[in-house]
Amino acid sequence: MQKNVKKYDVLIIGAGPAGANAAISYKNLNPDLVVGLVDKSIFPRDKSCGDAIGPGVISALKRFNNEHILDGEPQVVSTTLYGPDNIGIQNYIPQVKNKDDSIVYVIPRIDLDNRILNLAKDEGVDVYEGYSFVDFTSNEDKSLNVKVKNDNEDLEFLTKILVGADGANSRIRKKLNYEPNSDWHKAIAIRAYIDSPNYLEIFKERTLMFEINVSADKGYAWAFPSKGNLLNIGIGVPVSIFKKDKLDINKLLDNFVTELEGRGVIVENIRKQKSYLLPFASSRPKRNRDFNVALIGDASSMINPMSGEGIFYGMEAGYLLAKNTHHVIDTDGLSLGIDIYEKEFTKRFRKHYLSCALARLILQSPFMTKRLLRVASKDQDTIDFVVELLFDEAYLTITEVIKIAYKFLLPSKLLAFRSKN
Repeated sequence: MQKNVKKYDVLIIGAGPAGANAAISYKNLNPDLVVGLVDKSIFPRDKSCGDAIGPGVISALKRFNNEHILDGEPQVVSTTLYGPDNIGIQNYIPQVKNKDDSIVYVIPRIDLDNRILNLAKDEGVDVYEGYSFVDFTSNEDKSLNVKVKNDNEDLEFLTKILVGADGANSRIRKKLNYEPNSDWHKAIAIRAYIDSPNYLEIFKERTLMFEINVSADKGYAWAFPSKGNLLNIGIGVPVSIFKKDKLDINKLLDNFVTELEGRGVIVENIRKQKSYLLPFASSRPKRNRDFNVALIGDASSMINPMSGEGIFYGMEAGYLLAKNTHHVIDTDGLSLGIDIYEKEFTKRFRKHYLSCALARLILQSPFMTKRLLRVASKDQDTIDFVVELLFDEAYLTITEVIKIAYKFLLPSKLLAFRSKN
C-alpha cells in the first residue's frame, strides 16, 4: 500500500444534503471517526430543484441543533393546487403528525447546500471539492481503495465504508452494476428562476403553487416563492410519457409561464433554466453485499413519486446509515449494519412511497384530478391528507382508501352539506 494513501473510517462521495448530513451524523454520533467528503463541484454550486424544504428537513437539522442555518428565511404558509378547468384550492399547511414543525421554506440550493456543507466542515470533516469519483476496489478485509481526480491530480483513499451520495447519475451505483430506473419510474423536470413583483399580491400570502394536468398532460408544474421577488418555477413529467408523446421540456416550461401570466402573475427575467432527472422511490436498487458500500439520496432512488421531493429522504437516509454503522466501523458487523440501515429505511418509508406512487397514478388522469380537487375543496380532511403526502410521511390505510372512495362517489352538493355538518 502506498504511504501517501489517506485513510478514512467513512468516505462519502457527493456533498449535497444527503452526503453532508451523513458526514454530520457520523461525527455527532462518533466524534472519533475520520470522515471524508468528496464532490465534483466547488461550492457554492447550483443544483436543479424546486428548492422547497419542509418539516422533514427542519427535523433533520434540529436533530443536531443545526436549524440556525434557516434563520432569516421567510416562511411559506400555504399551498395552492390548480387542476384542469382552472379548479384551484388554497389551503394552510396543516400540523403534520410526525414532525415538530409545520413550516416550509424555499431556499435556492446554491445557498442551502453550501450551508449544510459548512456544517460538515465545522464538525471536522475533510472536504475535497472539485474531485470526481473514478473507481473503487475491495481488499480482502473488505476495506476499499477509492480513486478520485480533478484536472490537476489523482488521489487515492482507503476507507472502511464508502457512501454513494452522488445523485441521480451516480457513478458508484453504476460501478455496483445496479440497473437504472426504468422510464416508468423516473421523471424529467426543468427548473428556472424568475422575478415576480406581484406574486404575493395575487395569492395574498406566501404560498407554494402546484399545477396538475394543465401545462403538461399527466405532469405537474410549480411556482415557489423565495426571498423578495424571487420565484423558483418548473415543470416535470414521467419519462415514459415524455418519450411516448415526444415532448419538449423547454416548450412545457413556456406553457407554464403562459399559464402563470394568464393568472395575472408578472413574469420577469427568466433565467437558469436547467433540466434534470428524478429517479422515483417506486423502484429502488437492492444492495450488493459483496462490498461495504451504501447508497443514499437520489443515488438510491429515494425521490417521492408524487412530489419529486428528495432532500428530506436523502438527509434522513444519511442519518439512519450513520446510526446503524457508526459503532461497528471497525468490526465484522459493518456489513450487517448497512443491511439494518436498508431495512430500517425501507420499513419506515415503504407505505408512504407506495401511497405517493398510487397518488401519482391517480393524478395522471385529468378526470381524477378534477374530482380529487373538487372533493378537497369541500372536505378539509382530504386536502390535509394530500398535503401530508407532500410534506410528511403519510400513507394510505384501508380506512383512508374507503373514506376517499366514499367521498369521490358522493355528489358535490351532498359532500358540501356533509362537510358543513
